[in-house]
Amino acid sequence: MLSIVQSTDLDYSHQQQQQPSVLNKRLYFHTKGDEIPLFPEGVWQVTQGLVQLSANYEDGEQVLFGWAASGAWFGTQGSDRLDYQATALSPVYLRWLRLDEIESSMRLSQILLPQLAKRMRQAELLLIINGRRHTVERLRGLLSLLRDELGESLPDNRTRINYKFTHQQLASAIGTTRVTVSRMMAQFQSKGYMTLDRHRHPILDNNYFGHIGN
Repeated sequence: MLSIVQSTDLDYSHQQQQQPSVLNKRLYFHTKGDEIPLFPEGVWQVTQGLVQLSANYEDGEQVLFGWAASGAWFGTQGSDRLDYQATALSPVYLRWLRLDEIESSMRLSQILLPQLAKRMRQAELLLIINGRRHTVERLRGLLSLLRDELGESLPDNRTRINYKFTHQQLASAIGTTRVTVSRMMAQFQSKGYMTLDRHRHPILDNNYFGHIGN
């Protein structure tokens, strides 16, 4: 059975220990808002929750690379020019995988390689979204991406994003201000393109929030 280690009591030296089976690894727990440490010796696999992946350039500018939800993995990218960060956007349970462990296991490689392709596609779509001229189209594209990555299908061609993002988080992702995002979100709701459930999770009308490439 997997044991759970609270984030405040983490012993990261455990990551250097030899472990015979991934199924016997402990789960590490981080609360919402925690910055998750990144190590070059391996990667984290998300078993529950959502992690935001970003980096800071030398001039302090931040760029968003995407998110890692249940089943996804993430780790340091090995660049001296970027300060990579992983932030828990919800309570998160993580499993540590060493690089040598992955390389020696065909099963692990088969599990993780599709996730790598998905992560690259996610970063590509974020570049496409942020290349749009109008802010409303960038926000529309971002919500469409979150729907595709984290959404739950509902009747009447609607989709619920099963995580709550602050307006500041959305604004940072598309290079605008929180006030601007709040105004546009209110417009989406007034026009019936979006509603909120009792947990304030967005429910999107797929007829308006189409494919990202549109």
